Amino acid sequence: MVIELALLGMTVGTLSGFFGIGGGTVSVPILLYLGFGIKEAIGISMMQMVAGSLLAAWIHHKNQTYVVHEIKYFGYGGILGAIIGGFMVKLLDATILEWLFLSIVAFTLGRLAFSNPVPSRSEVVNRPLYTLIGSGIGIFSGMLGVGGSILMTPILVSFMGFPLKKASAVGLFFVMFTSISAFATLLFLGFINLQAGIIMALSSLVGIILGIGLLHKTRITHYKQVLVLFYILIFAITAYKLIAG
Repeated sequence: MVIELALLGMTVGTLSGFFGIGGGTVSVPILLYLGFGIKEAIGISMMQMVAGSLLAAWIHHKNQTYVVHEIKYFGYGGILGAIIGGFMVKLLDATILEWLFLSIVAFTLGRLAFSNPVPSRSEVVNRPLYTLIGSGIGIFSGMLGVGGSILMTPILVSFMGFPLKKASAVGLFFVMFTSISAFATLLFLGFINLQAGIIMALSSLVGIILGIGLLHKTRITHYKQVLVLFYILIFAITAYKLIAG
């Protein structure tokens, strides 16, 4: 199991850095296949996201991908939302969580498929709105074990005028806030497998570096195509797991 978790962590880290996702969209379904329960899988996923998002945020800040003093308000809202979502894990049935997860993937896929990777309007700068958006997405993050970028990226591209690559980077920055908040909550509730989480977290750091490097080398049109295909794959894997039982 150690080798499987290490390989999964490196793979998830690479995908996180490239697509700007926390990694829960990949790790949660695969952890279910490896025999972990949905709530334990969410806890492991959150631990990996804490490590990966911290490293990614430092790299993007160093590369000046975004201005931190503006986008940090997404994160502030995400902290509160993730705490609420983390407690809702304790209240909701596992089947409900799995179908919510599938619904989020379907929504994201639809928005991305019809969005323009190059914005046709000016980027919206509104700190209170950033906080409100962050809070709403944070609730889903805490509930479903996803970092939130799976919703953040299409919202920023479709409604806020953000370029696709910048939106992906901001989405991963947002993951840093929600994952830390949700991880602390889930640890308090006893849903964290520390041994499995540490293995995934450490191995994902190598992948984060590789993924961000690949992101900067990929043309924007090709990037959108790959991103849509990626979400189609995640949707298919999750749907098969739910239907097959």
